[in-house]
Amino acid sequence: MPKKHESDNHKMSRRLSLTAILLTLTFVALTGCGQDNNTDTSDVGNSTSKIENKAGDKQSGSAQSDKAAKESESAENSSTDAQKSAPSVPATSSDTSSTAPNASQNPFEVAGIQDPKAFLNTFKALQKAVADNDKEKVADYILYPLRVNDVEKSLTIPNKKDFMAKYDQIFTDAIREALVNQKTDELFVNYQGVMVGSGELWLRRATDNPKHFGVFSINLETVAN
Repeated sequence: MPKKHESDNHKMSRRLSLTAILLTLTFVALTGCGQDNNTDTSDVGNSTSKIENKAGDKQSGSAQSDKAAKESESAENSSTDAQKSAPSVPATSSDTSSTAPNASQNPFEVAGIQDPKAFLNTFKALQKAVADNDKEKVADYILYPLRVNDVEKSLTIPNKKDFMAKYDQIFTDAIREALVNQKTDELFVNYQGVMVGSGELWLRRATDNPKHFGVFSINLETVAN
């Protein structure tokens, strides 16, 4: 009996050992699977994060590109507006008298005179010719036919020859005085032309040449009154 009991105990011990070994192997296997699953999950999470980051970077880059494009377009529009807003400047030449100033600097614009400097140069030259009693030169500053009004009647002087013949009757002392003493900054201007004195003489631009100016009307009756 004791030997049989000892044999049974030995068998039981072996079974327990085998069972323990199996349980250990099973635990190890399960633990290994758990680690693999965790690793896979972590990799998936990292991959997803990377994809999201790339997408975010792409969207950010796209937004920055759109912003840069809009800023460039805005700058171009501002330049165009500025070009549209900023005024046009005429080409300059060696003859400064032919340069047309801005409308705010042209007191003769209402009379259709676009080059005030050229007009003033002509006016001063006419004043000098009259002061010098240079009839030939004065005749060159007349726009024919010249209208001459006096108290009784009106005369039409068709050309330079007739003007020279009647010069002393037309350019009387009073007419010459009114013209020579006229200050350029006190000239009266309207749509008809530029008036000297109290209306003794009227000047305008030539209809066939906007750069040519001269006297087109003389009123002797104004002087007489």
